Amino acid sequence: MWIFTYIALLFSGQIGGEILFVLAVLCLPVSAMIAARNGATIMEGMQIGLCSAILNLLLIGSIVGGNAPSDMLVAGIFWVGGLFVASALLGFLGAAVGHRMKSCSKTIDWQCAFCVAAASLVFLMLVTGGLVTSMEAGLAVPDWPNSYGHNMLLYPLSEMVSSTNQGVFFEHAHRLTGMFVGLTSLMMVVLVWKWKTSTTLKVFAICVFVLVCVQGVLGGLRVTDQNLLFAIIHGVVGQLIFTGFVMIAALMSPSWKIKCNVCSKGDRRLASMLAHTMVFQLILGATYRHMISDVDLASKATHVLYTHIAIAIILIVFAVLVGLRLASKGHSILRLCGISVMALVGLQLLLGGGALIVVLLHEGSTIPMYEVLVTTAHQANGALLLGASFLCLAWTRRLICV
Repeated sequence: MWIFTYIALLFSGQIGGEILFVLAVLCLPVSAMIAARNGATIMEGMQIGLCSAILNLLLIGSIVGGNAPSDMLVAGIFWVGGLFVASALLGFLGAAVGHRMKSCSKTIDWQCAFCVAAASLVFLMLVTGGLVTSMEAGLAVPDWPNSYGHNMLLYPLSEMVSSTNQGVFFEHAHRLTGMFVGLTSLMMVVLVWKWKTSTTLKVFAICVFVLVCVQGVLGGLRVTDQNLLFAIIHGVVGQLIFTGFVMIAALMSPSWKIKCNVCSKGDRRLASMLAHTMVFQLILGATYRHMISDVDLASKATHVLYTHIAIAIILIVFAVLVGLRLASKGHSILRLCGISVMALVGLQLLLGGGALIVVLLHEGSTIPMYEVLVTTAHQANGALLLGASFLCLAWTRRLICV
């Protein structure tokens, strides 16, 4: 819903935006229908709608914000009431349709599914953050935690999508998505403890939540202090948070409970070198992306770029070795991890070359949209590769011969 809404707002008032908004609304009954086909009751379908409404309160404030307090109160009651009624009704209808359909034969592990959905949300936050960096819109909203003097949740939508400063939309949407991630990480901690998981996983979930809180503060400091170091750390920590969510999803998967000795210590060492190299490469990439956008440091970013390219060659070798070794194993998850790493590193090589070309060809102060898309895709795919690398490390440690 948030992905469709995010894109729909970019085309506000156009037919494409209206279609995307309809698709966003349809996500709710479809999710309730899928839940019903997997055993959920109609009442639980309504609960899905109500949970959706609670999360979407983060967006309602932007619709009623900017008005006089009395008008804001009246409009807020109308919108909030309508949101909960409509969401519950859509959830009810979706569940009712799902009950009339044939039940799914394959059982879904909802605990793991929640963690996968949470990791996907963090990836959305990384994409919005990448767009902010690529457009050099990190300071489009000059204050924090307010937005141009408004409460962050009440910043008017009309100002957010203003054509006079397009960077505001990306920066403020990134803030809202960050709040969504904060709520999700808090819920993840509660559920991990409720599900009576291992002590290691409980502690790890708390560490990820603390890292999310630190990330929010780093984002604010980046705005208030305008310190480049905060921007670099903010970019690195964001991808580490995504990796943390990916690892929790793996630890919550049913397959994690089944141990079998299919990996060697050599597999683990290679996977470890790949993961550590990816972290170093992440730091270099974040440093270069932020230095190139700084007038005083842009001329000094060449050395970082050359190092980033050199490490990329080493990274490709590690990724291919790890990918081939894991893909040859008889274990389905290891095979998937190996193939994913090789595919992602190949795509990253293409996107990295494309990003280098578009940046070198860039002239003038206006950043073309194709450059924004290519550099953001390079950063986003790098996050996927980082997550896949740590998955390889996790599974080789879990399935290693002792």
